[in-house]
Amino acid sequence: MTVSFLADKKQFIPTIAQWYFNEWGRLTPSRSLEDIAIKVSAMAESRATLPLSFVLHDDDELLAVAELKFHEHPDFPDYKHWLGGVFVPPDKRGKGYSNIILPHTFRHAKSVGISSLYLQCEQHNIDLYLKHDFEVVHRMNDDGVEKAVMALKFE
Repeated sequence: MTVSFLADKKQFIPTIAQWYFNEWGRLTPSRSLEDIAIKVSAMAESRATLPLSFVLHDDDELLAVAELKFHEHPDFPDYKHWLGGVFVPPDKRGKGYSNIILPHTFRHAKSVGISSLYLQCEQHNIDLYLKHDFEVVHRMNDDGVEKAVMALKFE
C-alpha cells in the first residue's frame, strides 16, 4: 500500500467524486456528481500548496482519500487549515486504512508549517478522530445534521 498525492493519481478522481456524491450528496441536493468531480479535480492540482488530496492505494485499487484545505466553514474564519474529505468506502472499513492515510496527512501538514488542523464530521465519526488526538471544540446542527467541529494541535 502506498499514499500518493492525488495530483499523481488523477485516474482516481471519478471514483472519489462518486464516493463523495454517494456519501454526502444528500446534504446538498443541488450539487451534481459533475460539480463534485470538478471540486475533486481542483484538489488534484497541487503537491505543494493547499488545497490538496492524498490517496491510499494498493497498485490501482483505491482504498482511502483525505484532503487538506483552507477555511472550510464560514462560521469559523479563524480556523485556517482543515482536514476534509476523509473517506474509506464501506466495503473497506475496519481494515485500518484511516490509520495509514491520516498520520501521513498529519506529517505532511506539520512539514509545511501547519500548527493545527480542524475538521467537521457527523456524530458517528467523532470516535475515529478522537483516536487521532482531535478534540471536539464545537457541536452544531448543520441543516438538520448533527456535527462536531474538532481540532488537532501539533507540537
